[in-house]
Amino acid sequence: MAGTEIFGMEEIEALADVIKRKMIHRYGSHAARKGIYRVEEFEKKAMEITGSKHALALTNGTAALIVALHGLGVGPGDEVITSPFTFIATVEAIVACGAVPVLGDIDETLGLDPLSAEKLITERTKAIMPVHMFGGAADLDAIIEIGNKYGIPVIEDACEVVGGTYKGRYLGSMGKCGTWSFDPNKTLTVGEGGIVLTDDEDLYFKMDCYHDHGHIHSKEHERGEEGKFGLGVNYRLNELQGALGVVALEKMPETLDKLRKTKKRILDSVKETGIKPRPMHNAEGDTASHLIFILPSQEAARSFRSAAAEAGTGFGIISENTWHYAKHWKALEEIGEKDIFGTKSPSYAADTMAVTEAILSRAVMTGLNINMSDEEIERIINSVKCGAKAALC
Repeated sequence: MAGTEIFGMEEIEALADVIKRKMIHRYGSHAARKGIYRVEEFEKKAMEITGSKHALALTNGTAALIVALHGLGVGPGDEVITSPFTFIATVEAIVACGAVPVLGDIDETLGLDPLSAEKLITERTKAIMPVHMFGGAADLDAIIEIGNKYGIPVIEDACEVVGGTYKGRYLGSMGKCGTWSFDPNKTLTVGEGGIVLTDDEDLYFKMDCYHDHGHIHSKEHERGEEGKFGLGVNYRLNELQGALGVVALEKMPETLDKLRKTKKRILDSVKETGIKPRPMHNAEGDTASHLIFILPSQEAARSFRSAAAEAGTGFGIISENTWHYAKHWKALEEIGEKDIFGTKSPSYAADTMAVTEAILSRAVMTGLNINMSDEEIERIINSVKCGAKAALC
């Protein structure tokens, strides 16, 4: 599964247009570019789709998380509650702000368990960051309710689920802010890129300035003549990526429709086996990028994996996923139980993730491609049936 699957002449033409006009930088040269701002078009399209009042395009999803945290004032000694089942960028963004990651438990939907998150709140908690993983939403109603109860902003890490929805609203658009990613492994890609969505004008202004050396952006001034709000970084997206982003969002409905039809066909075909798909808080909003089943035990998961592999489809047991499970991140040892910025970090030892381990050790997963032949789909269906027979008998 990767967004390059859907690349075609539309992307080539979009890139060629930018190159022919020789306008790579997203800001300045207002007269020469004749009103054409591709990154801005990308942002506007994201706003139109999600209903968000503001969208800020950035170099990648990690930058989007850092900018969101910084915009909310997260800094040294603050704590941010998040999930142990995520990509390491979630934790890296928190640490990049000098803050302390606090890992909660997950539930069987594989999202952050709201009750676990609430128990972890302290006077130092500055944000709650649920992560929507492998196509499905975390329990946003409950998490946002907790955030409101304690006056703590919710940042949605929706980098894995661009286009996914929760009860009719787009993931990433419901918290104080939310992030999308468009890296090479995502369903939609611009090579590298990210977006922060928010309805908060003041937050948007802070993020907009911070992501570009503190510049206060205005088309009334040329680059370098504008004022500065303060210090910042350089996480600007360029016009080539913006052009690709416009095309990607135009292709999003058809792309997700293909994935959803494929996944539905598979699940409908294996219902009689008794195997349980991963439960979801809002199945209709699933981006259908992954096929996940929850088995009764770790032994059953292993039996399923072996039989499915013999039938031609590789399924991974998610607890063994070194890419997305904090238990395997040796880098966490650098901050675990140490005095970071005057605050002792919590332990990140494996035994602190026992609840998450108990769930992920029973979860098997394979990714789905956007373009799949009937033969490929039937092979997966047969593999699931063989896996279910071995695991459930």
